[in-house]
Amino acid sequence: MGFLTRGAAAPEPDRRAVLTRALGVATAGLVGAAVATGAAAAPAAAAVRANQTNWRFCTKCYGMFFRGYPTDGACPAGAGHDAQGYDFNLPYNVPETPTAQHNWRFCTKCYGMFFWGYPDNGRCPAGNAHAAQGYDFVLPHDIPETAGTQRNWRFCPKCYGLYYYGYPTNGRCPAGNAHSVQGYDFVLPHL
Repeated sequence: MGFLTRGAAAPEPDRRAVLTRALGVATAGLVGAAVATGAAAAPAAAAVRANQTNWRFCTKCYGMFFRGYPTDGACPAGAGHDAQGYDFNLPYNVPETPTAQHNWRFCTKCYGMFFWGYPDNGRCPAGNAHAAQGYDFVLPHDIPETAGTQRNWRFCPKCYGLYYYGYPTNGRCPAGNAHSVQGYDFVLPHL
């Protein structure tokens, strides 16, 4: 690019340069407004809520399990889990609130969702205790049910699993007989 001389027309800026300048001005304005009001500017990535799909209801044990692998884990009613119903889209690695409990984890042995907040890890249908891996799921509870959520998901104090409490029976617990009910009424988002 040469020097401009008196009387020469300025070259047209390319589209990328115009957009970059406009975004820079807009971002500077937002940061300035946040500083003026005393608010902290958060990175854009922090505003995105992290969710994982492929969590399903098992028709045999009534538990919540992850169906994102070629096999369906170990069901306490025998063989693998049997998926039916909604595809749940569960939040993870977000702050706990008075109506959202953290410490819910994926078990690498049975593929079930279990509570990881006690010294032991409950009873796994694949034997011994559950084995935690992956995200820290933060499950909403005791809030109104909407068109995109389902309530009646409960904690079982015998196996520490999450199961559906909306039928006359309580499914099959790996610690024996049916699940028991305790704690919050979880209201889970689904697609």
